[in-house]
Amino acid sequence: MYPGRPGPPMPPNRPVPPQGHQMNPRPNLLSQFQTPDGKLDFEKIAVTAQQMNRIYSQAKPIIAEFIKKKR
Repeated sequence: MYPGRPGPPMPPNRPVPPQGHQMNPRPNLLSQFQTPDGKLDFEKIAVTAQQMNRIYSQAKPIIAEFIKKKR
């Protein structure tokens, strides 16, 4: 378009998987709580739920203040 100016930026190159191989699909949430043999790890589920509860308890007052100020 303009002489002496570079063109638009090039899109990033995406790696191409070798033929015959398929890329693994993105794992779902439940697969994060499975043991290597495919069974559910209830202890990991419980620990994660406790961590989420602690984070929620800490963030709740901050979020509530933010919502109050927005009104």
